[in-house]
Amino acid sequence: MKITIIADAVSNLYKSIIKDKNLEIRVLNQHLQIGKESLLVYQDIDNVNEFSKDYYQKMASGVEIKTSLVSPGEYEEAFLEEVKKGNKVICFTMAQGISGTYNSACLARDMVNENYPEKMVEVIDSMTAGFGEGLQAIHAYELVKEGKSFDDIIKECEEFKHFVRSDFIVDDVRYLIKTGRISKTVARFVRFLNIKAILKRSDASKIAFGGTALGKAKAIKSLSKIVIENINNDIEQTVYITHCNCLSDAEELKNKLLEANIKNIEIYDYDVISAAHIGPNSLAVFYVAKEAY
Repeated sequence: MKITIIADAVSNLYKSIIKDKNLEIRVLNQHLQIGKESLLVYQDIDNVNEFSKDYYQKMASGVEIKTSLVSPGEYEEAFLEEVKKGNKVICFTMAQGISGTYNSACLARDMVNENYPEKMVEVIDSMTAGFGEGLQAIHAYELVKEGKSFDDIIKECEEFKHFVRSDFIVDDVRYLIKTGRISKTVARFVRFLNIKAILKRSDASKIAFGGTALGKAKAIKSLSKIVIENINNDIEQTVYITHCNCLSDAEELKNKLLEANIKNIEIYDYDVISAAHIGPNSLAVFYVAKEAY
């Protein structure tokens, strides 16, 4: 019996990344509406880099962006397709504290499992988004390749997720206002002084406020310091930097980490689903920390 790893589109695992890394991970599409245009991520996006440039320009100009969950029905269909092939499923979702996607997956899991004598599907709350989720899905796939059992992989991944850090800079807090992360009064103050918000994932599966910095350059310096202080240097790992159409900022962060002897750094465009909630020119870094949350 095989084990299939499934993630949602927020995992940042584009088709090109899946192909380049030879990953047998199934990524479920999510619905994205840009103005009057509706599409599936990442089924309808071939060149993520080119798409992102246009996407963030539209976002900055005020075009309305809407995202939607993977429905329980869509999860159930995907789970059943794998189970009917004789596969067990481990599914990763974005943090349940910021999305109902986890609950959708759990409903589908229960509907599928009740028809089998043993557990066929398990759902793991990644407690984060973006490549924080993708990193966990990749880790699970590596355990599958090692021949670990279904239960052992679940146990190890539930422990592993507490060591995955997601730290990021939001360039313009108006996108956070829409999601109720900070008050309008604080937002006006931050924007007036050109203060950049530094955020992180929390141990409550939500986004936590990590501090501020005066200007983008100092924010990137602070972000690099956070990584250097927290990263687990005792293991071989890949650090993932993602950006919302600010490649030069991502390269600046990468160079600061390289100077600190942190290697194996890869840069990608930020996943376009969760990017809708943090806005253009945001910058994130995902890695395995030396201590759990």
